[in-house]
Amino acid sequence: MDQQITIPALEEVDLTNCDREPIHLPGHIQPHGVLLVVREPELEIVQVSENTQDLLGIDAESAIGQNLSLLFNRVQVKKLKLCLRNENLKTVNPIKLSVTNKGKYLEFDCILHRVEEFLIVELELATSPENLSVFSFYHSVRATVSKIQSAQNLKELSQITVEEVRKISGFDRVMLYQFDHEGNGAVIAEAKAENISPFLGLNYPSSDIPKQARQLYALNWLRLIPDINYQPVPLISGNNAVTTQPLDLSFSVLRSVSPIHIEYLQNMGVAASMSISLIKDKKLWGLIACHNYTPKHLNYELRAACEFIGQVMSLELQSKEGNEDYDYKLHLKSIQTKIFEDVSTSENLSEVLVKCQHNLLEAVNAQGAAIVFGDNCYPVGQTPQGESLKYLTQWVQKHLNKEIFYTDSLTKCYPEAEEFTDTASGCLAIAISPTQKIYVLWFRPEVIKTVNWAGNPNKTVQIDEDGSHRLSPRKSFALWQENVRYKSLPWKQCEIDAALELKKAMINIVLRQVDKLEKLNTALEASVAREREKTANLKTTMSELKRAQTQLVQNERMSSLGQLVAAVAYEVTNPINFIYGNLSYANEYSQKMINLLQLYEQHYPSPTPEIQAQIEIAELEFIAEDLPKLLGSMKVGANRIREIVQSLRNFSRIDEAEIKPVDIHDGLDSALLILSNRLKPKPVKQSYPVGNRPAIHLIKEYGSLPLVECYAVQINQVFMNVLANAIDALEDAFVNNNLSSHCGGKKEPVKYGQIRIVTELCPGEKAVAVRIKDNGWGMEEKVRQKIFEPFFTTKQVGKGAGIGLAISHEIAVEQHGGKLTCISAPGEGTELIIEIPLSQTHPTPIVK
Repeated sequence: MDQQITIPALEEVDLTNCDREPIHLPGHIQPHGVLLVVREPELEIVQVSENTQDLLGIDAESAIGQNLSLLFNRVQVKKLKLCLRNENLKTVNPIKLSVTNKGKYLEFDCILHRVEEFLIVELELATSPENLSVFSFYHSVRATVSKIQSAQNLKELSQITVEEVRKISGFDRVMLYQFDHEGNGAVIAEAKAENISPFLGLNYPSSDIPKQARQLYALNWLRLIPDINYQPVPLISGNNAVTTQPLDLSFSVLRSVSPIHIEYLQNMGVAASMSISLIKDKKLWGLIACHNYTPKHLNYELRAACEFIGQVMSLELQSKEGNEDYDYKLHLKSIQTKIFEDVSTSENLSEVLVKCQHNLLEAVNAQGAAIVFGDNCYPVGQTPQGESLKYLTQWVQKHLNKEIFYTDSLTKCYPEAEEFTDTASGCLAIAISPTQKIYVLWFRPEVIKTVNWAGNPNKTVQIDEDGSHRLSPRKSFALWQENVRYKSLPWKQCEIDAALELKKAMINIVLRQVDKLEKLNTALEASVAREREKTANLKTTMSELKRAQTQLVQNERMSSLGQLVAAVAYEVTNPINFIYGNLSYANEYSQKMINLLQLYEQHYPSPTPEIQAQIEIAELEFIAEDLPKLLGSMKVGANRIREIVQSLRNFSRIDEAEIKPVDIHDGLDSALLILSNRLKPKPVKQSYPVGNRPAIHLIKEYGSLPLVECYAVQINQVFMNVLANAIDALEDAFVNNNLSSHCGGKKEPVKYGQIRIVTELCPGEKAVAVRIKDNGWGMEEKVRQKIFEPFFTTKQVGKGAGIGLAISHEIAVEQHGGKLTCISAPGEGTELIIEIPLSQTHPTPIVK
């Protein structure tokens, strides 16, 4: 007899049976269909489900080793082969095939996919005789999609979605789970039959959905279990078995269900279920869970409609979640502006504290703050007192390894915080200057929260007869309330971003202080050797801080440009997608009307005089000929706008701060798009013999390059800086009439103002090189040696700050381990060569 106990802590026994269960390798399928494993191209059956006799009238073992022609006639096999030419088989699913079993004609939906170099053929009895056409499918879901897109916020979006899914599917209950950062699910929307109890507002622990199940949800948009009390059907193989291991059925619609999950659904009293995945930023954001209390099967067409609704909602999540905090973000920006005004006129942090104590708290919605400046600590608002604050700040200084630290449960990482939860259950901290021990900490008090769980969230431990322990599904789903303590309100991303912005502003104050110290120590340099050594150390510190200032100025520029570009791309995307998506229907509708008019002309060749006169006035023949061309031109234009918007998105990438493989050419083209207006002809204010400055000629010689691991936004910044400098050099050359005749190694006429961009693999094929050369006048050697120094510039006041190439050098060399070199001489033009390694083994983190 098995025993059951419930324990809150699971460290002492191995209870990972849920996470270790190989649910993608069950070796069985659900019985409402047949699964065949086929070897291509001969279409030989090598594995089959045991139920082929029941559904197809063919003995399973005798089918192994046979061709698919055993089941389907020549016409159907030819139809199947034609579909197999598609690399993406999902685009042809389902294929309608028929079988005669015991004199009975049966229609099947055939669903195909490939795995492990084999073709998986799944057959389900069809309930609709023909495939749903694209046009019919569009009309069937158009109203639903319109409702979803019109939702004003996440709550409304979620409720509309569950109601529409229930309307299409007919399930007794449709819920929408949203996962938190720990994987727990909360029911935020529900549509149900009147006679069943609501689950809205209940929470489900992360352990209810094991890790490998979440992975399968992320791979498959939809999963259907028509009858949880089914008898699993095994897969059998002959002597020519595919493999000794069970077949991977991750993408199979008939894949058998985990016994633990079946037990879980039985405990809930559910007879059939369907889940639709919600994906945001390529991660599982939530699930649309459908329950029925009697067995229920949905045909492929209805499943496709439900899946499409899930995909549409996934696309809408980004904008709807962003809109939730829009007003709050604007408020934080206004507070930041006030603080920046105070910072700009302050000489030290003490002044800042006096001027903006209230704003400092409101900037991140905190109730208390502390600024640590060396051995001094300045408290603001509600903070831990005395020694507690001292020890906490010392702990933060030791553990703040990254540019920011934040938690809404300080006791988890600092148990001593239990003594002052009323002021600091949550903590957010930034390091302004670790070397000088300058830190800012914000605090939030404890907020005791009652969580409504669907049953006790602690899983039941089952002791088997052999004495081993394993987790079993919960049996009770009645309301179970838990009071969560030692936690504050969580820090929102916009609040974390605000703290980082304040960090940049604080660095400016430190820089001004360091500048004063540098002058003082320079005056004392000749006094004694010890003082000279101190000054040298201070210079090193100042150099680092000046480099931080360089980054700060350039990052602020690029951040503003990136946000502007991203905002423009975002606002243009929806209307242009709407126009582009409807042009095909407009073309289709117009063609149908033209065909109808031509058919009328054939059958009624002699129209009445009034109609004939109207045809001549309207120039009907010209319209019929010109309208498709007109729509085609509109589609070309819309497509061009989409390409421009994509280029803008590629350049901004403000949400892609991590290292990832990118196409270098996308970044170059995006930077060129931003600078395209500067390449066009324009008047020159100074007197110049040619008059207006002609267009700058661009030559692109892109090589075949692999993807490059890098910080995409930073590399785009390098391209922007180098290209902008090249354009500046050419404009200066136009004014002074001193263009070079050199712009590359190829023997061809040099245009009057020319930039050549060459991309290639470096020798050894471990890095790529981007060569950008202009035919401006070039530069003297003493100038060339200084161009990568911060704040060095040869431009007029107001034309440049001298930080573009300095920050570009740091990005290429220090952050990416690459090279940035300059080749230039008077009369020879200038060439900048950017070399970036293909992979980043130990990248330098970006300092924001």
